[in-house]
Amino acid sequence: MRVVLHCHSTWSYDGHWPLGRIAKTFGALGIDAVMMTEHDTGFDPGRFGAYRQACAEASTRRCKLIPGIEYSSPDNDIHLLSWGLDRFLAEHRPVMETLHAIRRGGGVAVFAHPVRREAWRRFEPDWVPYLSGIELWNRKSDGLTWGREAERLIAETGLPATVGMDFHRARHFYALSHRVAVDRGRDLEADLVSAIRTGALRPMALGRPLLDAQGRPDGPHDRLEQWRRA
Repeated sequence: MRVVLHCHSTWSYDGHWPLGRIAKTFGALGIDAVMMTEHDTGFDPGRFGAYRQACAEASTRRCKLIPGIEYSSPDNDIHLLSWGLDRFLAEHRPVMETLHAIRRGGGVAVFAHPVRREAWRRFEPDWVPYLSGIELWNRKSDGLTWGREAERLIAETGLPATVGMDFHRARHFYALSHRVAVDRGRDLEADLVSAIRTGALRPMALGRPLLDAQGRPDGPHDRLEQWRRA
């Protein structure tokens, strides 16, 4: 199964595509599931319930939309991608409070775009036991290759690497996805959340595995980005 992480729709204040268009377009590109991550800003428990229902209704036979939230810290410098929760937590809570709440609720959390606002400098070791991954490559923040700061953070913590388009509009399309051995069972959301929790997602870029046999990032996109930045 091919899965995309980190995607925003018009349910986010800065998203440009409705859920239905996302499901139809990504499905046509061969994506089996999109793990949505709407910004926490403007959400409350009632709106979150409506959003979950909207994801179910917009999903197609080809592409399922899995509802999630991108929680932000009070200063908006740290973002956490979360899935697997059946209720909304709160806007702009301290990071550890959010991590504890996600764990209690049975969800998973991924540390998003470490390079944005130099979030990697604020990373705290106490967060590691509550995280299921670090976003190695965020297309919107990092460009055409993965982030060096994220690579170092992953090496230091031992957390799994994920990749994300951070999709808001058409220009954010890029061939970043994950391969995962999950069947289209009755509870795809629970199965994908479990796959994230156990580090079973395999990051892919441009149709090939992003990590080498030792778990280190490798690929031609790095050389392309070095050339672009020169």
